[in-house]
Amino acid sequence: MSALGHIVLVGMPGSGKSTVAPLLAARLGREAVDVDTEVERHLQMSAQRAFDELGEQRFRAEERAAMERALGSQRPLVIAGGGGMVAQPGAVEILARHATVVFLDASDAVLLDHLGPAAVDRPLLAGAPADALHHLRVARAHAHGHAQLRVAVDGLCPGDVVERIAGAVSGAVRVATPHPYLVRVAPGLREQVGEHLPVSARRVVLIADQAVAATAEVIATALRGDRVTVTVVSLPGGEQAKQWAVAGHLLERCSDAGLDRDDCIIAVGGGSIGDVAGLVAATYLRGVAWLGVPTTLLAMVDSAVGGKTAVNLRRGKNLAGVFWQPRAVLCDTDVLDTLSDRSFRSAFAEVVKSSMVGGGGLAELVDDRLTAALARDPKALAELVRGCCALKAEVVAGDERESGRRAILNYGHTVGHAVEALTGLGSGLDHGEAVAFGMRVAGELSVAQSGCPPSVIEHQDDLLDACTLTVRPALAAADIVAELGSDKKARAGVPRWVLLRDRGEPVTGIVVEGEAVGAALSEALVR
Repeated sequence: MSALGHIVLVGMPGSGKSTVAPLLAARLGREAVDVDTEVERHLQMSAQRAFDELGEQRFRAEERAAMERALGSQRPLVIAGGGGMVAQPGAVEILARHATVVFLDASDAVLLDHLGPAAVDRPLLAGAPADALHHLRVARAHAHGHAQLRVAVDGLCPGDVVERIAGAVSGAVRVATPHPYLVRVAPGLREQVGEHLPVSARRVVLIADQAVAATAEVIATALRGDRVTVTVVSLPGGEQAKQWAVAGHLLERCSDAGLDRDDCIIAVGGGSIGDVAGLVAATYLRGVAWLGVPTTLLAMVDSAVGGKTAVNLRRGKNLAGVFWQPRAVLCDTDVLDTLSDRSFRSAFAEVVKSSMVGGGGLAELVDDRLTAALARDPKALAELVRGCCALKAEVVAGDERESGRRAILNYGHTVGHAVEALTGLGSGLDHGEAVAFGMRVAGELSVAQSGCPPSVIEHQDDLLDACTLTVRPALAAADIVAELGSDKKARAGVPRWVLLRDRGEPVTGIVVEGEAVGAALSEALVR
């Protein structure tokens, strides 16, 4: 099965689901299934006759059964969903488990044009199609709002619709949490944010790092062109953004903007902006939708995916937060051109980390494409971002709230977070530099405590050297050891380590004696 699962097209009557599905299937090399056609085949009568003679309840049951049979296929399909199926109780949850859902959004005028004179004979539109379409749209808006992608079809021919969908899903990563979403990696995505807003959203608060004001304005302009009211809130990025006072200010701004439950927050910036904006989204009105538009390489390969939101406390980093998944993550690779060399190279700590804990194809990809990516080759960068996101998506889907395997993504972070805190969050070593040092310490412990082959850690350190991630903190080993108990993964003040048995074989929850930790730190500080 494709990582995207099946692709299911939903929409109002006349939106073009049955026309687009076979064309899209051919474009993507899949098979197409039309739910209405399957119902007709199963009942040996037309859908309209089945609706009229058997009643809506029986028809919907047949429609749902046909959809479930299609979703059970091991071959990835493009499915034209019956118009009313998506609004049935439990249907959204069924689709979420198996499919990427695409909403074909057409205005009532276009729907009536597509349906033609036969609209008056359709069961749910009989008599007054225009009025009926309006009521149907309202009734199904919540269900349609769960689609991972919205394509406005007005003015587009079927072939154009196919290209829009194919362009969005090709190379995308699906994060299969209970409310699944797409991570897209491509140039120019900042102008396509509107395709992922909730269908009912009329207001947006766009929380942006001041350093990427131009990118934020491109997004705001595009959304305003779609008649969305946009309030832009700019603030300095970095760890200074991740404070309770900042979160409180942003919550007030959301209230002042009149945001309601159907509206959306958009985070534009690095990981710190995503962390605080996601926390605001999770707490405003007890949870509204949010989208991430990461503008740093570090955020693209790490924090933007997975729904971890947080602010820092005096005692340490990310000590207050919630899990709140975004609706979409759009990694516009064009914005990477403006990154400073330090910020750019620092991000490769997370790339190397991902290859060490993920192994397999990602390890091969990093080994093969690291040099080109460090030289800012756009294709190589996109491949590495997509590979890291795919690993994180797979891990998060299986352990959304970090109760088990997701902890592997903290390799190098136990020491990394301690170093960040001791050197001043945001003013000493940055996150990538601190994690790179933490990986060197964890590597030493992996050899001594987990039996990891020394050659594996030597290769890890060579990769970090190639990224020029060689800075060591001006700290004493004893001071770092003392700070480790503040890590949020610690229990009773005792840190839990993520170590390696081999590349791609991480182990979690390891307790290491303080003397061994001190020795590994001392070695890493001077080596």
